[in-house]
Amino acid sequence: MGRLSMDRASTVGADLPPFADGPALAAAVGAWLVGADAAVCAVIGPDFPTWRILEFTRAGIDTSRIRPVGHRDSLPRADLEPDPEQLASLSPRWSVHICGLSPGRQREIVRAIRQRVASITLDLDLDLDLAGVRETDLNDLLALAAQCDAFLLSHQDVAQLWPGETPRAALRMMAHAGVRAAVIKLGAGGSLGMRGDEVISMPAFPVMANRGMGGGDVYAGAFAAMYAADQDLRRAMAWATAAASVVVESNVLLGQLSEFARNRVEARARILDGAMKAHAN
Repeated sequence: MGRLSMDRASTVGADLPPFADGPALAAAVGAWLVGADAAVCAVIGPDFPTWRILEFTRAGIDTSRIRPVGHRDSLPRADLEPDPEQLASLSPRWSVHICGLSPGRQREIVRAIRQRVASITLDLDLDLDLAGVRETDLNDLLALAAQCDAFLLSHQDVAQLWPGETPRAALRMMAHAGVRAAVIKLGAGGSLGMRGDEVISMPAFPVMANRGMGGGDVYAGAFAAMYAADQDLRRAMAWATAAASVVVESNVLLGQLSEFARNRVEARARILDGAMKAHAN
């Protein structure tokens, strides 16, 4: 549940049509890659091409909760964010990942759905100036995260919210604030997760080539889908890492919605999970 946007291919010198991206779509792709039924809940402006929505649907992503707004709307940022009413018919078996939304809208959504869904995971809005977050705002953010099943951040988020602190120290502070589980995405450094007293350091999966496609939102969506099943932190991190690694080797997000890509994700996840089990023993 988040934003959709359009971006152009990063190929130098290419004159290609814009590709759909945005945190909501990337998270849905991540969930799809680990075998979940994936849906996007978002708002699209009048300039968003409807044929892209059909492309999502053909790829196997539910688009029934995407709400369009017309030219008559003033379209401030709040109007381009999905609202809780778009999840009114959501099955209690589903999990919801909230990404790329303003704090006020995040609170509205969590308050509305926390008793109605299998799990909620929360990611931060990368467009916010986190460096300007006051202590009271940080406390509010952590209180919101404590109402969710898991809180996901990037290492850049941690550096801005807790300047000078290590990721492990940030996880301890989140746990002290009542956050049940948290994962810090470290990019090429893998990820670091916490659930209760358990701390897991998951290495990144070596990739053939990084073609400029970010993997953070894909990681988050895959993690949300896997974690909802049994709250197995290590397993969810392994599958999320595998999904992100497959996507960063591509330069087209929807191009990874194939059984071949799913099989690659499963193979890599089993390698990572097996290695972590062996290390633990």
